[in-house]
Amino acid sequence: MLTGLLLVDKPSGISSMEVVEGIKRKFGLKAGHAGTLDPIATGLLLVLVGEATKFSQFFLGLDKAYTTRAKLGETTDTYDAEGKVLETKAVDVSCQEVERALEKFRGRILQTPPPFSAKRVGGKRAYQLARKGLKVEVKPVQVEVYRAQMLSCQLPYVELLFEVSSGTYVRSLVHELGQELSCGAHVVELRRVRVGKFTLSMAVEYERLLSLQDLRGLLLSLGEALDFLPAVSLSSELASRVRHGAFVKLKKPAEKTFVRLYCDGVFMGVGLLEQDKLKPYRLMQGL
Repeated sequence: MLTGLLLVDKPSGISSMEVVEGIKRKFGLKAGHAGTLDPIATGLLLVLVGEATKFSQFFLGLDKAYTTRAKLGETTDTYDAEGKVLETKAVDVSCQEVERALEKFRGRILQTPPPFSAKRVGGKRAYQLARKGLKVEVKPVQVEVYRAQMLSCQLPYVELLFEVSSGTYVRSLVHELGQELSCGAHVVELRRVRVGKFTLSMAVEYERLLSLQDLRGLLLSLGEALDFLPAVSLSSELASRVRHGAFVKLKKPAEKTFVRLYCDGVFMGVGLLEQDKLKPYRLMQGL
């Protein structure tokens, strides 16, 4: 069974799950994604194939980078161009003022996710409630903006680059930027260009992908994809113990962290270092 990470350039107009379902139908594989993109958004989607689906949690928390085209002067209910325009204002600001306003969005900030989002509110997705016309109160969360840069400015449109922690909504950043400028703003185009070490240049376009006969040569092995985790090599004896669910006693305590496990150069899965023990956490089958 094919297993690994597939980097896909998602087109606009379809959901992340539709991309995954298309891949499953075309190639007859088990698959899932690690980090959704809005239908309006394009760009890098991490698709896990085969046994890799068991390891999605290690990819979900990676930092991300986006480019976006925003329109000033209009506020929408979804914070993007697919929503209903709620308010229109004159854009009485300069490009320099936009650039200065971006400074307030760098670093750790409290952000309120959009009402039309996948966040759960009372057990339901926020967008499900919002579509019914119900008032949605989503709690603010702390996120981190590592970089907020203006790429171009032709008012009322601006091109922006954001490098952010996982869980950050660029739609909210643009909406809040519009509030800061007192004219409103919404996302017109959104493109994810990086997830962790994976860049858009490494991805295959979804339309091209569906024209191929198989995925050979496109999949990154799990060991390679997870190389942001430290590696630990085990002897055959210790590897056998770990495969049977037993922990390995360490000579000295270690910081709590996940590690890649190898035996004779073969990737076994992920273990958890905790105090003076190495415990199996997610293991490959059939080893």
